[in-house]
Amino acid sequence: MTISILGLHCLNSVSDDYEPVASILEDVRAASHCDITLGEVVATLDEMRAEGLIAAFTLDPNAATFVPADATTDSGSAILYRITAAGRKELAANWVDG
Repeated sequence: MTISILGLHCLNSVSDDYEPVASILEDVRAASHCDITLGEVVATLDEMRAEGLIAAFTLDPNAATFVPADATTDSGSAILYRITAAGRKELAANWVDG
């Protein structure tokens, strides 16, 4: 699988915790030193979700747990992303620190 530099930055951003799009965008901009747009990050997240590299979640306030979400129908601001096992493998194979 070929993954873009932007995709790798997004995977790295969600590799340790559940992250909302705004935090991912901020992380990617800081790490890449580029003015990446929100649309570019959202499109990349959508592609990686379709490929099974990340998963989307929402917080269930009643149970205080994360539950799978349909990012195409849920409110974008309530969606949190997290790396999957496949995404972790891809990140490990392609990520270079520094």
